Amino acid sequence: MNVKYTENGLKISLEELRDLLEYAENRAKHDNMESCIYIRGGEKPKITQYCCYAECSPIDHTYLAK
Repeated sequence: MNVKYTENGLKISLEELRDLLEYAENRAKHDNMESCIYIRGGEKPKITQYCCYAECSPIDHTYLAK
């Protein structure tokens, strides 16, 4: 994934965004993840998907961002 932080915010191509959404949808259908994502702004924006249960960890979809 070629996501990076810029002066204008988080830069992600449309193709990568489609892939991210497809992955998030798949995790929601098959791995007890919520069927939504949360986008937190700021200097280092984050895209996070939380689990429906407290036992599992959320997915940080921006962990590879530079």
